[in-house]
Amino acid sequence: MRCLICHEKTRAKLSWSAIFLGSEEELVCERCEEGLELLNGERCELCSRVLGDTWRSSTRQKCNDCERWTRHKTAQDLLVKNTSLYAYNETMKEWLVQYKFQGDAEVGRYFSTKLKGFYAKNYRDYSPVLMPLSNERLRARGFNQVELITKEWLAPTVTLGRKESEQQSKKNRRARISQVNHSPFYIQNGIDSLKTLKKIVLLDDVYTTGTTVRQAAYVLRKHGAEHIESLTLAR
Repeated sequence: MRCLICHEKTRAKLSWSAIFLGSEEELVCERCEEGLELLNGERCELCSRVLGDTWRSSTRQKCNDCERWTRHKTAQDLLVKNTSLYAYNETMKEWLVQYKFQGDAEVGRYFSTKLKGFYAKNYRDYSPVLMPLSNERLRARGFNQVELITKEWLAPTVTLGRKESEQQSKKNRRARISQVNHSPFYIQNGIDSLKTLKKIVLLDDVYTTGTTVRQAAYVLRKHGAEHIESLTLAR
């Protein structure tokens, strides 16, 4: 087996499951994996950001951004919290570029195994909703990065669509946060299910300011969703 990132040979993990069930393939070598930063320690209770003097708000367990969200007239109650697995550092950025923009879908296999394990442990009683791409971006990229890494183990009953609009990544922080109620999302399928679904988790690759998932939550709330969280690969 070769590493999906550097293409050097990897070794199978030595574990009881490997002994009894056969070798566990290492999709990524230890050297490449070391560059990823798991989010640990004291984190914001609402968005998973690691708290430090730069981001800490006057409220101990919230960062500055989330304290603003809790005072936002429209968005304050839209999202219960976001949970992210990794920091969006240079390594994660390079991996996502390789996966999303260079078409290396194999890298998604690694993300899929990590996300699947965490989801199974923490969101078994939630209904999953995947963050969509606009038709324009889907045609340009060829695949939805979140759908690709979850399609083998998730079967959403509610699907969102996305209208053509300017990418959030091209807007500054203030512009993003001010547009929560101008949502580009709409319910594509499963609108009747929202009346009975109690807990929903939105899945996306990166949480930045939190505007995108709140725009999606805004639409889901309007159609009956009650408790909405988000799960993302990186923060």
